[in-house]
Amino acid sequence: MAIEENDRAFSLLKYEADKNYCREVVTIASGQNLKMGTIVGEKSADGTYKIVSIAADETDGSDTPIGVLMEDVDATSAAKEAIIVARDVIVAESALIYPTGATADQKKALKKALEGRGIVARAIA
Repeated sequence: MAIEENDRAFSLLKYEADKNYCREVVTIASGQNLKMGTIVGEKSADGTYKIVSIAADETDGSDTPIGVLMEDVDATSAAKEAIIVARDVIVAESALIYPTGATADQKKALKKALEGRGIVARAIA
C-alpha cells in the first residue's frame, strides 16, 4: 500500500516531519467501520489495530494509543490495511475521534499518551 494523502487528510494532519517516517501501514481488525481521525491501539495477540479501548479491564493491548487513522476504513466483514500517523506530527484536535463514552479526563489522558509518541493535538483549524 502506498503512503499517500487525500484532500481530506489535511483537515486532520497539520504538520508532519516526513510522511515516509511519520506514517505506518497497519491492519485494522475485522468487525469495525472506523473514520479518519480515530485513535487506534494495537491488539497484542495478533498485531491488528482497533479503536483504542478505555475499558478498565481491557487486556488485549488496545488500551494504549498507537496512532491516528489517516483515512476511513470499513473492515466490518474482513480485516483491511490502512494508514495511520504514528510519530512526529501535529493533528487538529477537533478531528480526533475518541471511543464512545470517553470522558473529558479520558480524552485528556489519550491525548497525553499520543503526545508521548510524538502525536501532538492542537486546537487549530
